[in-house]
Amino acid sequence: MRVFISSVRRGLEGERDALPGLLLGLGHEPLRFEDFGSLPVPSREACLRGVESADAYLLLLGEHYGHPLPDSGRSPTEEEWTVAKRRGIPILVFRKEGITPEPKQGAFIGMVEDYVEGRFRGAFQSVGELLAAVGKAIRALEARPSLLAWKALAVPVTVPWHPQRQGPWGSTSGTVLEVHVLPTTGQAIPATVLANLGKRLARAGRETGVFVEEQALSVTVDEVGATARTGAADRRELATGIRAYRDGTVSLWSQLPSDMLGVLLDEADLRERIAMALRLIADLGLAEGDVALAVGLQGLSMVSIGNIADLNHRTSGSVRLPGGADTALVEPTDTVPAPSLGPAANEIAGELATRLLMRFRSAAR
Repeated sequence: MRVFISSVRRGLEGERDALPGLLLGLGHEPLRFEDFGSLPVPSREACLRGVESADAYLLLLGEHYGHPLPDSGRSPTEEEWTVAKRRGIPILVFRKEGITPEPKQGAFIGMVEDYVEGRFRGAFQSVGELLAAVGKAIRALEARPSLLAWKALAVPVTVPWHPQRQGPWGSTSGTVLEVHVLPTTGQAIPATVLANLGKRLARAGRETGVFVEEQALSVTVDEVGATARTGAADRRELATGIRAYRDGTVSLWSQLPSDMLGVLLDEADLRERIAMALRLIADLGLAEGDVALAVGLQGLSMVSIGNIADLNHRTSGSVRLPGGADTALVEPTDTVPAPSLGPAANEIAGELATRLLMRFRSAAR
């Protein structure tokens, strides 16, 4: 297992120097920014790549926040944490006691501790205490059983497909990918939670990368649910949005990029988009018990299978004849445990992307 060690160095020098030996002794590979100095890429890029390739993320929280980067306004540690959260890998958090955090670090600690509620977390006062706590957490990760278990859907559920792409989602055009997570047991989001849900959707969308940081968002809340979506002012932006219904259903839609010859369906790209949606929905914490999953494509008039890297570099494409199916919908047939949505997002997304491409090929005949 590759474990990325994330923190500022100032004030945590002894801890950072001691952890690699512990991880190596447990049979795992430590990753730190100190080890990226000889690479032919900037240290920031190397560190973010390290988080992208890691199997687990180990965050140390001390007194100092670090120097905010000029373009993002966030410290390298916060950027690394954001990537780890987006990827849905296990996050181990350890906070040093007996120190007074800087104001920015205090705000970062509050955000992290809110996110890791119920996850691996701990406190330490000395290097020895940290090593003991990290060793215990790593062993727990090693022994953790797989959360993912597909089961046949016992009772049909209704998916809120939007063939006309109107209503609370707003109006969209082009080819739209939909991802739906639906509860299989009766539940209702309290009105007090629903009232603030729109802001939570917007914040979660930005944190997971579903929404671009600078995009203007429209947030609405009604008795049925809450929605956060990109504004319609700039037609050059791809339409994206999230809607959470009071019954616990969460839907995410995104307009796929295209060129003059239409959209290219790339399995790897679909898998990543679906996985990102599942991680966002997992972070919201609305799903309980077993949940059903559905994915679909709307608007298939100029869609073909290919490599997304070829967009804007093609000289030919495919145009479907009028009268053909304009949707490819994968209805729910089985369930997964809600706690697996984040940790197993990549595996679940791979299965759903494969099913969606099969359905598209059938619709294209």
